[in-house]
Formats: sequence, structure tokens, C-alpha cells
Amino acid sequence: MEDKVSLEKNCTTTEIKEINLKLDFLIDEVKSIRHDMKELQSHNTDKLYQLDSRFYKVCSDLQSQLYKFQSEFYSGTKDVSKELKELQEQTTYSRFIDKIVPLTPAIMIGGMVWLMLIAILLD
Repeated sequence: MEDKVSLEKNCTTTEIKEINLKLDFLIDEVKSIRHDMKELQSHNTDKLYQLDSRFYKVCSDLQSQLYKFQSEFYSGTKDVSKELKELQEQTTYSRFIDKIVPLTPAIMIGGMVWLMLIAILLD
């Protein structure tokens, strides 16, 4: 191949044909490179969409797991508070209070009668 090509009027048709072939080859190469670049871009775009969808799926799974954890946590705290209340009801003091509360009016009336008797005896 020659490094320089002259396009003067005195060029022969064979030289012009040779130049045209070289130009056609270069045009085809450029088209091929453009096509390859477009394919790469579309392939990369597809990969980006796939990555985006996977990332979205992971985030949505994480969010649903967080909601499940929160609901389990709240139901667990509700169960714990219920169990604490039951334990408090089973203590000796609470059982004593449960037995004494119905008798409170009778105890108060008896105490008042006792105080009145003491007051009468001391006068």
C-alpha cells in the first residue's frame, strides 16, 4: 500500500478504483464499529436494567423483612406485657389484696364500731 494517494486528474482508473476500494473498506469498518458500539450499549443497558431490578427486589425484600420484624417485635412486647400482668396477679401480695378488697367495707365498719366502743369506755 502506498502511504500517499494523489487524486489528480491524471490518475488512472485503476488507482481510482483502488482508492474507492480502500474507502469502501474504511466505511464498512466504521459502520461495523458503530454497530458493535450500539450492540455494546444495548447490552450494557440491558445489564443495567437487570441490575436495577435486582437491586429493587433486594430493597423490597429487605423492607418486607423489616415490616415482619416490627410486627413480630410488637406482638412479642404485647405478649410479654400480658405475661407480666399474669405474673403480677400471681404474687402473694396481689392474692392478698384480691382477698382483702371484698372485705374492706366490713373491716371499716368493724373498726368504726371498735373506735366508738373505746370512746364510750374512755368517757
